[in-house]
Amino acid sequence: MNARRWLITIVVCLLVFAGLAAYKTIQIRAAIAFGKSFPEPSETVEAEVVKTHSVRAEATTIGEIIAPQTIELRNELEGRVARVNFRSGDTVKRGDLLLQLDVSEETARLRAAQARAELAKLELQRIEKLIKNKTVSEEQLDRAKAEYDIALADIRALQAAIDKKTLTAPFDARTGIHQFETGEFLQSNTLITTLVGINDYLWVDFNLPLKNADVKIGAAVQVTLANRPGRALNGRIVAKDSVMSAASRNLRFRATLENSGNIPPNAIANITVSTGDARELPRIPITALRQDAMGQFVFVLKADPSANGYRAHRQSVTTGSGDDKSVTILEGINPGELIATQGAFKLRQNLLVFVKARDEVAVKKPAEAEH
Repeated sequence: MNARRWLITIVVCLLVFAGLAAYKTIQIRAAIAFGKSFPEPSETVEAEVVKTHSVRAEATTIGEIIAPQTIELRNELEGRVARVNFRSGDTVKRGDLLLQLDVSEETARLRAAQARAELAKLELQRIEKLIKNKTVSEEQLDRAKAEYDIALADIRALQAAIDKKTLTAPFDARTGIHQFETGEFLQSNTLITTLVGINDYLWVDFNLPLKNADVKIGAAVQVTLANRPGRALNGRIVAKDSVMSAASRNLRFRATLENSGNIPPNAIANITVSTGDARELPRIPITALRQDAMGQFVFVLKADPSANGYRAHRQSVTTGSGDDKSVTILEGINPGELIATQGAFKLRQNLLVFVKARDEVAVKKPAEAEH
Protein backbone atom coordinates (compact mmCIF):
# COMPACT_ATOMS: atom_id res chain seq x y z
CA MET A 1 0.00 0.00 0.00
CA ASN A 2 2.84 2.41 0.84
CA ALA A 3 4.63 1.61 -2.41
CA ARG A 4 1.48 2.44 -4.39
CA ARG A 5 1.17 5.81 -2.67
CA TRP A 6 4.79 6.63 -3.35
CA LEU A 7 4.37 5.68 -7.00
CA ILE A 8 1.33 7.92 -7.34
CA THR A 9 3.22 10.80 -5.71
CA ILE A 10 6.20 10.40 -8.05
CA VAL A 11 3.94 10.26 -11.13
CA VAL A 12 2.11 13.40 -10.05
CA CYS A 13 5.41 15.24 -9.46
CA LEU A 14 6.69 14.19 -12.86
CA LEU A 15 3.48 15.41 -14.50
CA VAL A 16 3.79 18.77 -12.67
CA PHE A 17 7.45 19.17 -13.70
CA ALA A 18 6.62 18.21 -17.28
CA GLY A 19 3.81 20.76 -17.35
CA LEU A 20 6.06 23.51 -15.98
CA ALA A 21 8.82 22.62 -18.47
CA ALA A 22 6.36 22.70 -21.35
CA TYR A 23 4.99 26.06 -20.20
CA LYS A 24 8.49 27.51 -19.86
CA THR A 25 9.47 26.20 -23.29
CA ILE A 26 6.46 27.90 -24.82
CA GLN A 27 7.43 31.17 -23.10
CA ILE A 28 11.01 30.99 -24.35
CA ARG A 29 9.93 30.24 -27.90
CA ALA A 30 7.49 33.14 -27.75
CA ALA A 31 10.27 35.47 -26.51
CA ILE A 32 12.60 34.29 -29.29
CA ALA A 33 9.90 34.81 -31.89
CA PHE A 34 9.18 38.26 -30.44
CA GLY A 35 12.89 39.15 -30.58
CA LYS A 36 13.17 38.02 -34.18
CA SER A 37 10.33 40.31 -35.09
CA PHE A 38 12.67 43.30 -34.42
CA PRO A 39 15.10 44.36 -37.19
CA GLU A 40 18.85 43.65 -36.83
CA PRO A 41 20.84 46.49 -35.19
CA SER A 42 22.47 48.71 -37.82
CA GLU A 43 24.10 52.09 -38.34
CA THR A 44 24.08 54.57 -41.23
CA VAL A 45 27.36 56.20 -42.18
CA GLU A 46 28.97 58.00 -45.05
CA ALA A 47 31.50 56.02 -47.08
CA GLU A 48 34.17 56.59 -49.66
CA VAL A 49 36.09 54.47 -52.12
CA VAL A 50 39.82 54.53 -51.34
CA LYS A 51 41.82 56.45 -53.94
CA THR A 52 45.54 56.93 -54.41
CA HIS A 53 47.70 60.00 -54.77
CA SER A 54 51.33 60.62 -55.57
CA VAL A 55 53.56 60.66 -52.48
CA ARG A 56 57.30 61.15 -52.28
CA ALA A 57 59.40 59.07 -49.92
CA GLU A 58 60.16 61.31 -46.95
CA ALA A 59 62.11 61.38 -43.71
CA THR A 60 61.25 63.55 -40.72
CA THR A 61 63.62 64.90 -38.11
CA ILE A 62 64.35 67.92 -35.90
CA GLY A 63 66.58 70.78 -37.07
CA GLU A 64 68.07 74.02 -35.78
CA ILE A 65 67.75 77.42 -37.47
CA ILE A 66 71.16 78.99 -38.11
CA ALA A 67 71.91 82.57 -39.16
CA PRO A 68 74.50 82.69 -41.99
CA GLN A 69 76.20 85.64 -40.28
CA THR A 70 76.28 85.73 -36.50
CA ILE A 71 79.05 86.56 -34.06
CA GLU A 72 79.54 87.33 -30.39
CA LEU A 73 81.31 90.69 -30.38
CA ARG A 74 84.02 90.79 -27.69
CA ASN A 75 86.78 93.25 -26.79
CA GLU A 76 90.31 91.98 -27.28
CA LEU A 77 91.92 94.53 -24.95
CA GLU A 78 90.78 95.74 -21.53
CA GLY A 79 89.87 99.37 -21.03
CA ARG A 80 87.35 101.92 -19.86
CA VAL A 81 84.25 102.59 -21.98
CA ALA A 82 84.48 106.02 -23.59
CA ARG A 83 81.43 105.80 -25.82
CA VAL A 84 78.50 103.42 -26.43
CA ASN A 85 77.15 104.12 -29.89
CA PHE A 86 74.28 101.63 -30.23
CA ARG A 87 71.12 100.62 -28.43
CA SER A 88 69.86 97.13 -27.76
CA GLY A 89 68.13 95.73 -30.83
CA ASP A 90 69.47 98.39 -33.22
CA THR A 91 70.01 97.75 -36.90
CA VAL A 92 73.58 98.73 -37.80
CA LYS A 93 75.53 98.99 -41.04
CA ARG A 94 78.93 97.52 -41.77
CA GLY A 95 81.64 99.79 -40.33
CA ASP A 96 79.35 101.59 -37.86
CA LEU A 97 81.01 102.39 -34.52
CA LEU A 98 79.42 100.31 -31.76
CA LEU A 99 81.65 100.83 -28.73
CA GLN A 100 84.76 102.93 -28.12
CA LEU A 101 87.17 102.20 -25.29
CA ASP A 102 89.39 104.96 -23.91
CA VAL A 103 92.37 105.41 -26.27
CA SER A 104 93.73 108.72 -24.93
CA GLU A 105 97.03 107.13 -23.84
CA GLU A 106 97.47 105.28 -27.12
CA THR A 107 96.65 108.44 -29.08
CA ALA A 108 99.33 110.44 -27.24
CA ARG A 109 101.90 107.71 -27.78
CA LEU A 110 100.89 107.52 -31.43
CA ARG A 111 101.59 111.22 -31.91
CA ALA A 112 105.01 110.81 -30.29
CA ALA A 113 105.72 107.83 -32.53
CA GLN A 114 104.68 109.79 -35.60
CA ALA A 115 107.06 112.59 -34.60
CA ARG A 116 109.90 110.12 -34.14
CA ALA A 117 109.12 108.60 -37.49
CA GLU A 118 109.20 111.98 -39.17
CA LEU A 119 112.55 112.74 -37.56
CA ALA A 120 113.90 109.35 -38.61
CA LYS A 121 112.69 109.94 -42.14
CA LEU A 122 114.47 113.28 -42.37
CA GLU A 123 117.65 111.72 -40.96
CA LEU A 124 117.42 108.93 -43.54
CA GLN A 125 116.97 111.42 -46.38
CA ARG A 126 120.09 113.42 -45.28
CA ILE A 127 122.22 110.30 -45.05
CA GLU A 128 120.99 109.13 -48.48
CA LYS A 129 122.23 112.48 -49.93
CA LEU A 130 125.55 112.26 -48.11
CA ILE A 131 126.12 108.66 -49.13
CA LYS A 132 126.34 109.79 -52.73
CA ASN A 133 129.35 111.94 -51.85
CA LYS A 134 130.72 109.14 -49.70
CA THR A 135 130.92 111.42 -46.70
CA VAL A 136 129.10 108.87 -44.49
CA SER A 137 129.49 105.12 -44.15
CA GLU A 138 127.15 102.38 -45.26
CA GLU A 139 126.73 101.45 -41.62
CA GLN A 140 125.22 104.85 -40.84
CA LEU A 141 122.81 104.46 -43.75
CA ASP A 142 121.72 101.03 -42.54
CA ARG A 143 121.25 102.36 -39.01
CA ALA A 144 119.09 105.25 -40.31
CA LYS A 145 116.91 102.87 -42.32
CA ALA A 146 116.45 100.65 -39.27
CA GLU A 147 115.53 103.60 -37.06
CA TYR A 148 112.94 104.71 -39.61
CA ASP A 149 111.47 101.18 -39.91
CA ILE A 150 111.28 100.88 -36.12
CA ALA A 151 109.43 104.21 -35.91
CA LEU A 152 106.93 103.05 -38.55
CA ALA A 153 106.43 99.76 -36.69
CA ASP A 154 105.69 101.65 -33.47
CA ILE A 155 103.05 103.66 -35.32
CA ARG A 156 101.43 100.51 -36.69
CA ALA A 157 101.44 98.83 -33.25
CA LEU A 158 99.78 101.81 -31.58
CA GLN A 159 97.27 102.16 -34.40
CA ALA A 160 96.43 98.45 -34.04
CA ALA A 161 95.83 98.93 -30.31
CA ILE A 162 93.51 101.87 -31.05
CA ASP A 163 91.66 99.82 -33.68
CA LYS A 164 91.22 96.94 -31.21
CA LYS A 165 89.65 99.35 -28.73
CA THR A 166 87.33 100.70 -31.43
CA LEU A 167 84.62 98.08 -32.00
CA THR A 168 82.72 98.40 -35.29
CA ALA A 169 80.10 96.28 -37.04
CA PRO A 170 81.75 93.75 -39.40
CA PHE A 171 78.55 93.46 -41.50
CA ASP A 172 74.98 94.73 -41.66
CA ALA A 173 73.32 93.28 -38.60
CA ARG A 174 70.86 93.50 -35.74
CA THR A 175 72.38 93.96 -32.30
CA GLY A 176 71.51 92.08 -29.16
CA ILE A 177 70.79 93.35 -25.66
CA HIS A 178 73.53 95.10 -23.65
CA GLN A 179 73.86 96.99 -20.35
CA PHE A 180 77.07 98.97 -20.83
CA GLU A 181 77.47 102.58 -19.76
CA THR A 182 80.17 105.19 -20.38
CA GLY A 183 82.93 105.00 -17.76
CA GLU A 184 82.54 101.27 -17.11
CA PHE A 185 85.79 99.29 -17.05
CA LEU A 186 85.80 96.15 -19.20
CA GLN A 187 88.13 93.22 -18.84
CA SER A 188 89.45 91.67 -22.04
CA ASN A 189 87.17 89.17 -23.83
CA THR A 190 84.00 90.67 -22.36
CA LEU A 191 80.87 89.90 -24.39
CA ILE A 192 79.67 93.20 -25.84
CA THR A 193 76.68 92.00 -27.89
CA THR A 194 75.54 89.36 -30.36
CA LEU A 195 75.33 90.46 -33.99
CA VAL A 196 72.98 88.65 -36.35
CA GLY A 197 73.46 89.43 -40.03
CA ILE A 198 70.59 90.83 -42.08
CA ASN A 199 69.98 88.37 -44.95
CA ASP A 200 67.02 87.23 -47.02
CA TYR A 201 67.74 83.58 -46.24
CA LEU A 202 68.58 81.34 -43.29
CA TRP A 203 70.22 77.96 -42.83
CA VAL A 204 68.72 74.98 -41.08
CA ASP A 205 71.01 72.19 -39.86
CA PHE A 206 69.69 68.68 -39.18
CA ASN A 207 70.84 65.05 -38.90
CA LEU A 208 69.66 61.97 -40.79
CA PRO A 209 70.45 58.30 -40.06
CA LEU A 210 72.64 56.07 -42.22
CA LYS A 211 69.70 54.74 -44.26
CA ASN A 212 69.13 58.30 -45.58
CA ALA A 213 72.80 59.10 -46.15
CA ASP A 214 72.30 59.00 -49.94
CA VAL A 215 70.09 62.13 -49.89
CA LYS A 216 71.52 64.40 -52.57
CA ILE A 217 72.46 68.06 -52.42
CA GLY A 218 69.55 69.98 -53.93
CA ALA A 219 66.87 67.73 -52.39
CA ALA A 220 63.74 69.56 -51.26
CA VAL A 221 62.98 70.10 -47.57
CA GLN A 222 59.98 71.46 -45.70
CA VAL A 223 60.48 73.29 -42.42
CA THR A 224 57.73 73.83 -39.85
CA LEU A 225 58.21 75.77 -36.62
CA ALA A 226 56.53 74.69 -33.41
CA ASN A 227 54.77 78.05 -33.06
CA ARG A 228 53.63 77.99 -36.72
CA PRO A 229 52.28 74.45 -37.24
CA GLY A 230 50.22 75.33 -40.28
CA ARG A 231 52.91 77.26 -42.13
CA ALA A 232 55.64 75.29 -43.90
CA LEU A 233 58.75 76.90 -45.40
CA ASN A 234 60.39 75.35 -48.45
CA GLY A 235 64.12 74.98 -48.87
CA ARG A 236 66.92 73.05 -50.58
CA ILE A 237 69.84 71.09 -49.18
CA VAL A 238 73.05 72.97 -49.96
CA ALA A 239 75.65 70.94 -48.05
CA LYS A 240 76.22 67.71 -46.17
CA ASP A 241 79.01 66.70 -43.85
CA SER A 242 81.87 64.59 -45.17
CA VAL A 243 81.82 62.16 -42.22
CA MET A 244 79.17 60.71 -39.93
CA SER A 245 79.01 61.67 -36.27
CA ALA A 246 81.02 59.24 -34.13
CA ALA A 247 78.57 59.78 -31.25
CA SER A 248 75.19 59.40 -33.00
CA ARG A 249 76.19 57.74 -36.32
CA ASN A 250 74.09 60.34 -38.12
CA LEU A 251 75.05 62.48 -41.08
CA ARG A 252 74.65 66.26 -40.78
CA PHE A 253 72.95 68.25 -43.55
CA ARG A 254 72.41 71.97 -44.15
CA ALA A 255 69.52 73.49 -46.11
CA THR A 256 68.85 77.06 -47.20
CA LEU A 257 65.47 78.72 -46.53
CA GLU A 258 64.70 81.58 -48.90
CA ASN A 259 62.36 84.40 -47.81
CA SER A 260 62.35 82.94 -44.32
CA GLY A 261 60.93 86.00 -42.61
CA ASN A 262 61.69 87.02 -39.04
CA ILE A 263 62.70 83.62 -37.62
CA PRO A 264 65.09 83.85 -34.65
CA PRO A 265 68.34 81.86 -34.95
CA ASN A 266 68.69 78.74 -32.78
CA ALA A 267 64.95 78.05 -33.08
CA ILE A 268 64.01 74.36 -33.27
CA ALA A 269 62.05 73.25 -36.35
CA ASN A 270 60.44 70.08 -37.70
CA ILE A 271 62.13 68.97 -40.93
CA THR A 272 60.64 66.85 -43.72
CA VAL A 273 63.15 65.72 -46.35
CA SER A 274 62.37 64.18 -49.73
CA THR A 275 64.38 60.92 -49.87
CA GLY A 276 63.22 59.26 -53.08
CA ASP A 277 60.95 59.18 -56.12
CA ALA A 278 57.18 59.58 -55.90
CA ARG A 279 54.90 56.56 -55.53
CA GLU A 280 51.13 56.02 -55.49
CA LEU A 281 49.67 55.42 -52.01
CA PRO A 282 46.10 55.35 -50.64
CA ARG A 283 44.88 58.54 -48.99
CA ILE A 284 41.75 58.63 -46.84
CA PRO A 285 39.76 61.32 -45.00
CA ILE A 286 40.89 61.89 -41.44
CA THR A 287 37.32 61.10 -40.26
CA ALA A 288 37.77 57.49 -41.39
CA LEU A 289 40.79 56.90 -39.16
CA ARG A 290 40.10 55.50 -35.68
CA GLN A 291 42.49 54.69 -32.84
CA ASP A 292 42.37 52.68 -29.63
CA ALA A 293 44.73 50.71 -27.42
CA MET A 294 45.33 48.24 -30.27
CA GLY A 295 46.48 50.97 -32.66
CA GLN A 296 45.08 52.81 -35.67
CA PHE A 297 42.38 51.24 -37.84
CA VAL A 298 39.57 51.87 -40.30
CA PHE A 299 36.30 50.09 -40.97
CA VAL A 300 36.20 48.43 -44.40
CA LEU A 301 32.63 47.92 -45.63
CA LYS A 302 31.98 44.60 -47.37
CA ALA A 303 28.73 43.99 -49.19
CA ASP A 304 26.05 41.75 -47.64
CA PRO A 305 23.33 41.29 -50.33
CA SER A 306 21.16 39.22 -47.99
CA ALA A 307 20.75 42.24 -45.73
CA ASN A 308 20.84 44.73 -48.62
CA GLY A 309 23.67 46.53 -46.86
CA TYR A 310 27.28 46.15 -45.75
CA ARG A 311 29.19 44.55 -42.91
CA ALA A 312 31.81 46.54 -41.00
CA HIS A 313 35.23 44.90 -40.74
CA ARG A 314 37.98 46.41 -38.65
CA GLN A 315 41.26 46.78 -40.54
CA SER A 316 44.50 47.89 -38.87
CA VAL A 317 46.53 50.44 -40.86
CA THR A 318 49.91 52.16 -40.80
CA THR A 319 49.74 55.88 -41.52
CA GLY A 320 52.20 58.26 -43.14
CA SER A 321 52.11 62.01 -43.61
CA GLY A 322 48.82 63.87 -43.30
CA ASP A 323 47.06 67.08 -42.38
CA ASP A 324 43.82 68.09 -40.67
CA LYS A 325 41.73 66.75 -43.58
CA SER A 326 43.34 63.56 -44.89
CA VAL A 327 46.14 61.10 -44.20
CA THR A 328 48.31 58.78 -46.31
CA ILE A 329 48.08 55.03 -45.62
CA LEU A 330 51.33 53.08 -45.93
CA GLU A 331 49.94 49.61 -45.13
CA GLY A 332 46.58 48.00 -44.40
CA ILE A 333 44.13 48.92 -47.17
CA ASN A 334 44.14 48.88 -50.95
CA PRO A 335 42.79 51.31 -53.53
CA GLY A 336 39.19 50.62 -54.50
CA GLU A 337 38.06 49.38 -51.08
CA LEU A 338 35.02 51.00 -49.51
CA ILE A 339 35.61 52.52 -46.07
CA ALA A 340 33.38 54.29 -43.55
CA THR A 341 34.11 58.00 -43.12
CA GLN A 342 31.64 60.26 -41.30
CA GLY A 343 30.05 58.19 -38.53
CA ALA A 344 32.79 55.54 -38.40
CA PHE A 345 32.97 56.01 -34.62
CA LYS A 346 29.55 54.31 -34.31
CA LEU A 347 30.66 51.03 -35.89
CA ARG A 348 31.86 47.74 -34.46
CA GLN A 349 33.01 44.47 -35.97
CA ASN A 350 30.45 42.77 -38.27
CA LEU A 351 27.76 45.39 -37.62
CA LEU A 352 25.18 45.85 -40.39
CA VAL A 353 25.86 49.17 -42.11
CA PHE A 354 23.86 51.26 -44.53
CA VAL A 355 25.65 53.83 -46.62
CA LYS A 356 24.50 57.40 -46.95
CA ALA A 357 26.10 58.12 -50.32
CA ARG A 358 27.18 61.66 -51.15
CA ASP A 359 26.89 63.14 -54.62
CA GLU A 360 30.64 63.47 -55.03
CA VAL A 361 31.34 59.90 -53.88
CA ALA A 362 30.59 57.00 -56.18
CA VAL A 363 29.56 54.03 -53.99
CA LYS A 364 28.45 50.72 -55.49
CA LYS A 365 25.28 49.12 -54.23
CA PRO A 366 25.70 45.85 -52.31
CA ALA A 367 24.33 43.75 -55.18
CA GLU A 368 26.66 45.44 -57.67
CA ALA A 369 29.63 45.11 -55.34
CA GLU A 370 29.01 41.36 -55.07
CA HIS A 371 29.47 41.02 -58.85
